Amino acid sequence: MNIYEYQAKKIFKNFGISIPAGMIAYTPMEAKAAALKVSPDGPWIIKAQIQAGARRNGKFLDKRAGKQGGIRLVRNIDDVAKNADEMLENTLVTRQTDAKGRLVSRVYIEEYVKATKKFYLGIVSDRISASAMLLIMPLEENDDEDILDKSIENTENVLKINLGLHKTITNAVLQKAIDFMKYAGDVASLKSFFNKALKIFYANDATMLEINPVGIQKNGRIWALDAKIMFDDNALYRHNDILKLSDEVGIDERESTASKYGFQYKELDNGIGIITNGSGLALNIINEAQKQNLETACFLNLKGGVDRDKIAASIRLIMTNPTVDGIFINILGGFSRCNLIADGIIAVANDLGLNIPLVARFEGTNKEEAINILQSSGLPLKIAPDTYTGLTMLKEAIEEDL
Repeated sequence: MNIYEYQAKKIFKNFGISIPAGMIAYTPMEAKAAALKVSPDGPWIIKAQIQAGARRNGKFLDKRAGKQGGIRLVRNIDDVAKNADEMLENTLVTRQTDAKGRLVSRVYIEEYVKATKKFYLGIVSDRISASAMLLIMPLEENDDEDILDKSIENTENVLKINLGLHKTITNAVLQKAIDFMKYAGDVASLKSFFNKALKIFYANDATMLEINPVGIQKNGRIWALDAKIMFDDNALYRHNDILKLSDEVGIDERESTASKYGFQYKELDNGIGIITNGSGLALNIINEAQKQNLETACFLNLKGGVDRDKIAASIRLIMTNPTVDGIFINILGGFSRCNLIADGIIAVANDLGLNIPLVARFEGTNKEEAINILQSSGLPLKIAPDTYTGLTMLKEAIEEDL
């Protein structure tokens, strides 16, 4: 689950991390009024609120939004309403959205905090070591959102520290960070800042916490100038306060529907639709498809322990996606019984028809039963023995349909 920046900052503030004064606004006039409250004399930062990063360098699809991105520095109070009007109800595309972008339904008006030093701070779940990983990268004045490029260009730009079972920052970890950043400020303040961020991460069952950037003022005060938190969906039953923050505005309708069933859905581009049961398996199929010059329009990650109706409703998401020209279903049956997947396919196909190629591959629990169900259905689909063969069969079927 994702939340907006302003919501994440409220959580930060509750844990004692300094954040700039800010207010949310839904109209240009609300934006102007908010600006006068948070900082009467300015300047101000106006931030488009979407659940995606890289907003500063993003582009709006609507011409009236101008050429600036989704984060803007404004010095004149009259320009606050103008810039808010350009952003609101317009669509922002960033490197972290698809080509359709995200609609901006609200903006965050924030006081401008001048920082003399900035750095990127991230805390993520490292599934390999089953522990938290601390990520740090010093930032130059104008590259707040270029960390991806910098890290790709040279992995040595990023300090990665596995925190193991420690839920507080040890002196050894702190010293590594200080040396890497060439930090010359108050050591106790930096350690306190790190520990507060780590406490937020664990206390809220987060899978990722990101501050891009952290700002340090001349007087040594440390600020979270940005905030992003992703939560573990499987732990949300412990956090009713976080569940209340959920907002489906700006989230793709199919993605939202899949989430209601406990599934993961992601749209990418045009091409094939992939249905599988595991994120790692989905990525493997996407990579294998690319090798065969097959682009991926979307993928649906089913989770175990679900009934036929939920599976059918989720498969419907793929079948009704107009960007999909073929479907590949690859299920490794464990908790997800293969026969239930087959029943779901039949239910949707009988309701909607099957006018695009579909190839299915099953392994595991009730595999043979699933194959028999599909083969006896009379539907124009194919059964594959493995992933590579399945994708080859799908590619050939798509080409025959052209």
